[in-house]
Amino acid sequence: MTSETGPERRRLLDRLTEPIAERAREKIGQAEDRVRASIQAEIDAVSASVRTRAVEVRPSAIAFAAAAVLTFLGLALFVTAAVIGLAHVVEPWLSALLVGLALVLLAAGFAAWGRSHLPRTPMVDLTQIREPTHPAGEQVHPWAD
Repeated sequence: MTSETGPERRRLLDRLTEPIAERAREKIGQAEDRVRASIQAEIDAVSASVRTRAVEVRPSAIAFAAAAVLTFLGLALFVTAAVIGLAHVVEPWLSALLVGLALVLLAAGFAAWGRSHLPRTPMVDLTQIREPTHPAGEQVHPWAD
């Protein structure tokens, strides 16, 4: 008799809990769909904003790129003119060497100036790294001796 009442009880419990479980699955599914839709809406809004901003900024970015290329070419022509001008006084290879040396020294000066104006950060001594301690000290558990 116990074997017959066991399965009957399970079937009765299944009949009682199945609608609740099905409803819970539906609600969880709806919540997942809402969260997914909300996240997708945020992603779409951000990507639309970025696309709009990129379209607005594109002409300026192209202009700055063209300015950078033209500036580089102008500076290269200045260097070339300096080499050719100095070549009238000394040998051409020596003039190229002197102008190159002057540019390297100028670059080193700029690098030194830039390094000296970096914000100071405290140096971390890696040899003195302490082990992290618990706020309660040595006794982490109240029942420990």
